[in-house]
Amino acid sequence: LIGPPLAQRLGIGFVLIRKKGKLPGPTETVSYALEYGKAELEIQSDAVEPGQKVVIVDDLLATGGTMYAACELMKRLKAEVLECLVIIELKLLKGSEKLKSIPFYSLLQYD
Repeated sequence: LIGPPLAQRLGIGFVLIRKKGKLPGPTETVSYALEYGKAELEIQSDAVEPGQKVVIVDDLLATGGTMYAACELMKRLKAEVLECLVIIELKLLKGSEKLKSIPFYSLLQYD
């Protein structure tokens, strides 16, 4: 996990988005396509407030399915996604195209 130390360093909150069945309490779930099948992500229903500004952070962007699903979860909770950040982007797979108008940044890009 890279999100918790980043949030701690910035003095801001942190919320987990996990695979289905990993979080306690009521959750919001979204299904998304993987290059080899389907998966589901969850967030706790009370994790963010409507209108809250969020940044989504992950280690890798490949096809963009997971990042897009995370953005969809935030939309369902009525949060505002300011941008998406990853450490590594696999540019050949064009995953950032799924994010459309959401600003996207990666530290390392590989073709």
